Amino acid sequence: MDLKRIDRAVGAYLQDAEPSDAARLRFFRGLFELQQERCDELAGDGCAAAVAAEGLDEAYLSARPLLQLCPVAIEAGDFAATCRRIAAYMAAEAGLAEDVAQALGAIDWDGFSRGADLVLAGTDPSGFVEAVREDGAAAEPFGAAAGAAVLVLAFAVRVHVQATAESLMCAVSADAREGNHARPLRCPVCGAPASLSHVGVQDTLQGGARSQFCSACGTTWNFERIRCGSCGSQDQGNLHYHHLDGDPAHRLQTCDACGSYQRVVFQDDLQVPACLDVEDVVMAKLDRVALDPRFRRR
Repeated sequence: MDLKRIDRAVGAYLQDAEPSDAARLRFFRGLFELQQERCDELAGDGCAAAVAAEGLDEAYLSARPLLQLCPVAIEAGDFAATCRRIAAYMAAEAGLAEDVAQALGAIDWDGFSRGADLVLAGTDPSGFVEAVREDGAAAEPFGAAAGAAVLVLAFAVRVHVQATAESLMCAVSADAREGNHARPLRCPVCGAPASLSHVGVQDTLQGGARSQFCSACGTTWNFERIRCGSCGSQDQGNLHYHHLDGDPAHRLQTCDACGSYQRVVFQDDLQVPACLDVEDVVMAKLDRVALDPRFRRR
């Protein structure tokens, strides 16, 4: 994570933020710093996976997640330490109910991590989190803090995979990443769906370049300007943009072909420095809009 970029974006948003939005931004600013500090510690301990370039281009072009070729080996003790630190921060700063905060602080992360499928976590981070969420037995030790604990896992697993994710994307050739072919629909590193999309400054000939962002591992990748970020439809008649009054920078792209939506930030209309980790926080309000039945009837 680029903490300087995060600071610039958060600082700009805080100037006009409502109290609840400001509290959320400050919470995530602290979380991002904690995640990056822990990532740096792990890198210093030599825990980042070695990246072998062979086969990466082929995997990228065939939409095979790169972590399947080069998984991250996550040690149980290291993962437990990461979870403990994030859980303590959330218990203190996330505004949780007292019983939830206490339950979160009491979780035996060492015991959980010894029994967890950390091979899956190092290959499919979002799949690992979802598997724990759906497995009542796995989540049983979390007690009243089950919802918060699953968030801890999502925040923690990114810490352990993001350095390798960045190395893997750097190892993919420019021809594969930028050539004349369909871009990966899901994250090319971990296979998760994109969290949001970013359209850059408009060019008079080409329009704004577009990229996708994965919050599960921190990867950004090039994407087609006119395309559904969920199903890949390129029928322009199926794609529509919606935004809240007074905020054209943050939009929902809806698709008639699949009935889904994606959050998109437009650089030309953005009044703050672009930082996709921060935009992921800011645009959470658009998820509430998209799921409102009144929006669905439009």
